[in-house]
Parts: sequence; structure tokens; C-alpha cells
Amino acid sequence: MDLLTKLKLYIMKEWLIKQMFASKKFWYAVASIVVPAIVTYLGVSEEAANEIFYAALTLIIGQGIADIKK
Repeated sequence: MDLLTKLKLYIMKEWLIKQMFASKKFWYAVASIVVPAIVTYLGVSEEAANEIFYAALTLIIGQGIADIKK
């Protein structure tokens, strides 16, 4: 690979990572995975874990709809 191609790939990766970390949908998705794991570890009821998961899922869908309107 030549230097220009490497530079383009580096810039594209940096841009993609910055875009992901700036995205609310990304953080909601991370939370929808991490929070139920923590809730299970803490021994909270399955019903409460489901409510938290569906709340995060609703936030992801809602943010997706809001992003369409932009």
C-alpha cells in the first residue's frame, strides 16, 4: 500500500470512530448491552432488566427517527 492510501484509511478510521462516539444511538446501543449485564450481576429482577432494555431500545428507535428528520 502506498502512503496516500494508508493516509486515506487512517483518516477514514479516525472519522468513523469520532462519528460513532458522538452518536447518541451508539451510546444507547452500548447501554442496552451493558446495563442488563450489570443488572443481572447485581441480582435485580428479570422484569426490571427487561424494562431497562426496552427503554434503551425505544431510545435507539426514537433517535433514529429524529435523525431521519435532520
